[in-house]
Amino acid sequence: MVLGLDSFERKISLVGAGTALIFALATVVEWVRNAATIVTLTPSKTNTCTNGYHFVKVTSLCEKVTHTSRSEWEVRFLFITVVALCILYFALRRKRAGVACFSIFLGLGLGVSTGLVFFFLGAWLIVRAYRLQKYGDASFFGSNRVAKETGQAKRADRVSRSTAKTEAARATPKPAAPPAASKRYTPKKPPRRR
Repeated sequence: MVLGLDSFERKISLVGAGTALIFALATVVEWVRNAATIVTLTPSKTNTCTNGYHFVKVTSLCEKVTHTSRSEWEVRFLFITVVALCILYFALRRKRAGVACFSIFLGLGLGVSTGLVFFFLGAWLIVRAYRLQKYGDASFFGSNRVAKETGQAKRADRVSRSTAKTEAARATPKPAAPPAASKRYTPKKPPRRR
């Protein structure tokens, strides 16, 4: 139950795999376009730019036009495609651990801007697995309800055990005085110093 995906999680995982494949196609478009990227920096106090940058008066920034190499787009395409296909495979097989691990892996690989969605998908699946394992219900409200009920049951059990202990202590007779010291087994006390 914990290792398998339910139907809702499976649908979300399939949507995540489809989104990753769309991102892979977007890298193909970028590979074909090979568009220029403009990198900006803030100029120094004297409006001078570092080597390779030129000052633009309209924006008051230093700009540099760069092209991403096609090999970078190819590596990015392969990475996203392979991981998206792994997510798709594990979603079709209903394997929670595979979908969660590869989603987090893709989220970390894509970075903060685009990978955050996949990171949260993997984290969400892990949290739901934890709730299923601990409370038997993956939903937020269901697991909270079960946690409250078990907490109340533990408190009631503790109260009943403590009252049983106090009643048992009252019912048992007090033990007799300890036996007198034996000359044979009791060591002699050392003499007192003055």
